[in-house]
Amino acid sequence: MKPAFCKISPVNIDGRGSNRLMIVLKTKGCEYAQKTGGGCTVCGFINHAEQNITAEKIIEQLDFVLQTYDLSDVEEIDILTLGSFLNDSEVDLSTRLEIIARLAEISQLKRVSIESRAEYVTVAKIKQIKDTLGKDKIVEFAIGLESQNDYLRNKIIKKGLSKKSFEKTVAKVKEAGANLLTYLLIKPPHVSEKEAIADAVESAAYVFRTAEKIGVSARVAFEPVFVCENTYLEKLYLQSQYRLLNLWSVVEVIKNAHDYGCIFIGLSDENLSLERMPHSCPGCGGKIIDAIERFNKSQDISEILELDCQCKAQYIERREKGEI
Repeated sequence: MKPAFCKISPVNIDGRGSNRLMIVLKTKGCEYAQKTGGGCTVCGFINHAEQNITAEKIIEQLDFVLQTYDLSDVEEIDILTLGSFLNDSEVDLSTRLEIIARLAEISQLKRVSIESRAEYVTVAKIKQIKDTLGKDKIVEFAIGLESQNDYLRNKIIKKGLSKKSFEKTVAKVKEAGANLLTYLLIKPPHVSEKEAIADAVESAAYVFRTAEKIGVSARVAFEPVFVCENTYLEKLYLQSQYRLLNLWSVVEVIKNAHDYGCIFIGLSDENLSLERMPHSCPGCGGKIIDAIERFNKSQDISEILELDCQCKAQYIERREKGEI
């Protein structure tokens, strides 16, 4: 059985360029989304869900990847499910630890990233993963904060997460001896490009401040929003009430947030966007994406600062006027 999505892409591990493999495993789906009648307004992972999937089929997906992909240059593996890896009703304990045990056998692997909603996180669960993975590999716990703005996070995105719960989770990550990865959205619904840039940068500052206060090593992964089927966001998009993010706004976020700490820009759509992705003009879109991927690997801002195109001036003018 094949996973929902796989991709090898550049990443930076402790200041050194490398490659990561992102694996999205098909599971029964996000319990939060099922209980709330849709969950987060921008998330389309439920479209990949298989309600009656067995533990054996979840492991089979991982085995398919490990047997199919050339992992010789891969030093990080990100395990994503369609909800929370630490929710026992989505991925039970024995399956969870079997997945980690398989990754522990990959000698060159330096870091493994797992993710979960806050309500399923315990120090014991993270420590179990650390013990299974082994002392020579980093466990990175990932959580979607999406925005530091309470209104955007819980009223617009409908995340169902308070800052207090986020900070308690960060403290658990610290106690368990793991690292932190926080997902932040760039341009959720009902914000302009200018507002989206400001929110993303302010959110990164909040995450790194929180991590420093608690004493945990942290990264931020910015996720430029794309449009998934069967979501509130898609309804807005089809009614011309949501405009796709401009890649120049992503460039601005990188320029203004990179000094806070290590950041990563997600450029994958997990086979969910129907090509409704962040964009710029045909002349520069590919160049911007290539430069961002190189930045993800090196954390060197110089090429990002030098990016230019004839469309950039018009973008800036429209952004400042609030037209986009």
